[in-house]
Amino acid sequence: MRIERLADLRPVHQRQAAVLALWQWRAPILAFGLDAEWGVDQSVLESLFRLAASPAGEESDCAYRRAIAELCTAPLFTSEVDPDTVQLFQLETISNLLTFGELLDRAPHDGSLAIAA
Repeated sequence: MRIERLADLRPVHQRQAAVLALWQWRAPILAFGLDAEWGVDQSVLESLFRLAASPAGEESDCAYRRAIAELCTAPLFTSEVDPDTVQLFQLETISNLLTFGELLDRAPHDGSLAIAA
């Protein structure tokens, strides 16, 4: 039922629903601080949340992709991690930010997203 309701939304509202789903994890990921060995710049994560919430458009989507590219240069993506509970949560949130970026790559040029709930 939830998926059907999302499918009924206009593309701009689908994007807003995706951002709202991501936004609830913003404070927790930033509040606990990331493992220094991961090499993830918190300002990049903050930028990803801000850009996801910005109005859809080629400029904001490109900026999001650039921030993803910067995030992916962190040592986190080339090392093995044995996460504790907080780190597991943080990794899941980072994964969701990456997924949002993948959806931007597959979205039509009107800025809509296909939501998988």
